[in-house]
Amino acid sequence: MRNVVADPSRSPVACDADPGDRLARLRLRYQTETPVISIERARYYTASWFAPENQAKPLPIRVALAMLHVYRHLNLYIDADDRIAGHWTENFLGVPIPIERGEYNRVLAAELTTATLAAFRAKSATKGIAYLARRRSWREFLHNQRITRAAGTPPLNLSLKTMAEREINPYTIDPADREILLKQLLPAWEGRTLADHLETALAAAGLYSGEMHDFVTAMPGSTSRQVLWLSTCATVATIQGHVVLDYDRVLHHGLCGLRDEVARRLAAADDDEQRDFLTAAQLALEGVTLFAQRLAARLEQAAKAAADPGRQTELAELARLCARVPEHPARTFREAVQSLWTIKTAVEIAQPINLHCFGRLDQSLQPYYHRDRRAGRLTRDEAVELLAELQLKIMAQNIRPESNILGNFYQRYLGSAPVTVGGKRRDGRDGTNDTTYLFIEAARRSKAVTNLSIRVHPGTPDELFQAAAAGLADGTSSFSFFNDEVMIPAMRQRGFALRDARDYAIMGCVEATCPGKTGSMSANGLQLCRLLDITLRNGDSKILAGTIHGDGLPTGGAGRFADFDELLAAFLRQGRYFIEKIAVGSNLRDRLHAERLPAPLISVFIDGCVESGKDVTRGGARYDLSGISMINSIANLVDSLYVIKKLVFERRRLSLPELVAAVDDNFQGHEALAAEIAALPGMWGNGDPETDELARYVMAGLFAETYHHRSFKNAPFVVYLISMITHTVEGRLSPATPDGRRAATPFAASANPYNVEHAGITGVLRSVASLPYRDVLGAAVNVKFHPSAIGKNRLTRDKWIHLIRAYFGLGGLQIQPTVADAAMLRDAQIHPENHRDLIVKVGGYSTYFVDLGREIQAEVIARTQHD
Repeated sequence: MRNVVADPSRSPVACDADPGDRLARLRLRYQTETPVISIERARYYTASWFAPENQAKPLPIRVALAMLHVYRHLNLYIDADDRIAGHWTENFLGVPIPIERGEYNRVLAAELTTATLAAFRAKSATKGIAYLARRRSWREFLHNQRITRAAGTPPLNLSLKTMAEREINPYTIDPADREILLKQLLPAWEGRTLADHLETALAAAGLYSGEMHDFVTAMPGSTSRQVLWLSTCATVATIQGHVVLDYDRVLHHGLCGLRDEVARRLAAADDDEQRDFLTAAQLALEGVTLFAQRLAARLEQAAKAAADPGRQTELAELARLCARVPEHPARTFREAVQSLWTIKTAVEIAQPINLHCFGRLDQSLQPYYHRDRRAGRLTRDEAVELLAELQLKIMAQNIRPESNILGNFYQRYLGSAPVTVGGKRRDGRDGTNDTTYLFIEAARRSKAVTNLSIRVHPGTPDELFQAAAAGLADGTSSFSFFNDEVMIPAMRQRGFALRDARDYAIMGCVEATCPGKTGSMSANGLQLCRLLDITLRNGDSKILAGTIHGDGLPTGGAGRFADFDELLAAFLRQGRYFIEKIAVGSNLRDRLHAERLPAPLISVFIDGCVESGKDVTRGGARYDLSGISMINSIANLVDSLYVIKKLVFERRRLSLPELVAAVDDNFQGHEALAAEIAALPGMWGNGDPETDELARYVMAGLFAETYHHRSFKNAPFVVYLISMITHTVEGRLSPATPDGRRAATPFAASANPYNVEHAGITGVLRSVASLPYRDVLGAAVNVKFHPSAIGKNRLTRDKWIHLIRAYFGLGGLQIQPTVADAAMLRDAQIHPENHRDLIVKVGGYSTYFVDLGREIQAEVIARTQHD
């Protein structure tokens, strides 16, 4: 077997870390080794899926059998630094391929060799040229290229460097595996993946208006299909993802208990659909059990082969743990952590790159920690070290083989598989406990980018804030803070019972869910500035590739609006139109998952599925959600509307068509107007009552529309304010906006102002807190603090804590600080080797600054810094 046991001393970077500091050595390897694309999962899944004997089997059973085949044959990797066992590929740092979903298949088909990449570029260029000729858009296209070049914007990365050759976030693959992937596996799935079927279904449903479908098929911006465009302002995600499993059920009952429950339900099932689902659930649990058994056996072999007595003892203990859990209930802290990790790794293999999150681990692990400490089985430092390794391992499974064109906008790891700590318990009392503090200390020790989502409320002890502030002061910018006093009522507003709302956990970047009771959620996107652009152009949409006619509704062009209220009404009408379109597209996606890609393993760990005999993709969970991220961005939208209100309708400084013309010219030749806009007081983010009320009114109008739609699984559509990296990617493709933002530059991230803050941090937080968060189940508020703002002593930190408490008292939902000064960030661009551990917040997740592409690094540096 390949890569059964690895010796870190053979790593080319091992010498850079203190040989006595295991965590530092692990972190350095995660930061510097090149990820390996693994074909093993794809290979074994494909073999079972297309096996003749499986073709006639019911779909859930066929999926479960495919994964059972994977668990039976997957090579199991054990690292010499592992104290928690289990990797999702046969390599220390690898990424498996969800080949049946297909969102990365085109990336791999095009970008693994120079020849395939050149062929893809040539095909794309031919299609693009034909589109421009067909639409007679050459003049506009060349004009847009000229004005962006004149502004100093570099071209997009269209190089012929393969995934292994590119400078930012490269991936490697074994040459023999590459041949199998390109010649056997990817061709076998061509036209058969979930992404393929979704593209076909969206087109057949008539969701593309005007010239949009012609544009989408002719001008592919990327080989990745994580999201599909319905419009320039509306997208649908391919995956469902975003889920927190019921890990407590495994800790308390073990897989044996789950199997007994499934068997009882199967014996009482009264229809074929229930029997098929429950049979698949049995097979799914059998697969996880087999995975754990094989892992225990491999650890026993490694222990016998280990030359070092100390390592032999460690491996034997790991083998004992894996033989015990997750098959049986956990009894100790170490057993609980290993049980959690085995289950998560098995689920990640079954559904890779799907954002399976752990939920409230401080609540789950506290009883085990408390018992072990009283019994003298565990020291505090041992527990911290174990949780630090856990955070590094979570980070290493949140990695995606992105396309070349996204290289300058992406990063190696996303911290978007968070651990949630703190907050209220189900009975309403404060849930802060010893393990809450362990996780904060573990984040400081590990320096992993895994988000630590810290729930707070008025009864949260100051000591928790002090512990988090100390971590921020030393550069641990992986902390995010969530306000229970706002989030719990928002959960109630969307149908969650009070005890379940109090038990919320964060999944993905900032999205709230009830752990173990809520089905997979997929966030779709509504691009706010594009929505305004469509409104100003009578339903046409302008991006830098040209104008797409008929993308939206003909609500009247820039010269037709008699007053500002008429413009707002047209904007909200466009918003209702596109939210409905997103709901239809999202439901098509969810129906396809139910019909083509059930998830029996995830279903076993979600309350309601086994009880109802219904897969999670068919609405078996107790709760469900569908998401719409309203992005790119609140700040640019509100500021643009404010400029229109002030300069066009109140001061009559110019007409709205004249402002649109200046936008189309990227303000070149309109420098006086650009200066006037830049000097306009009251932009959003300064606590100005007029713009805060405008933001509240416009966003409340959009939020209200989501209540008029239900998902395929009869769930509500909920709002998130989170941009991920789209504020840079979409900004790169977008013309200027009326607020003075230039073409091909980033939008404001998530719920952030657009670097127009003149009233300090208090003005920023007053504006952000004014949004109607009762309708929102997640928002990201990035604030860049100079280290001096946090300080090194308790008195300074007390002032910072008072600021955060006051912001939450105003109704703020979330805040996620990046603590780093601009000079440090610029030096990290020049000397990345000196700043490998520098963590920043991007859209809603943490990542290492030096892993970011240059364009998104520049966006982080450009954010307003608060001292």
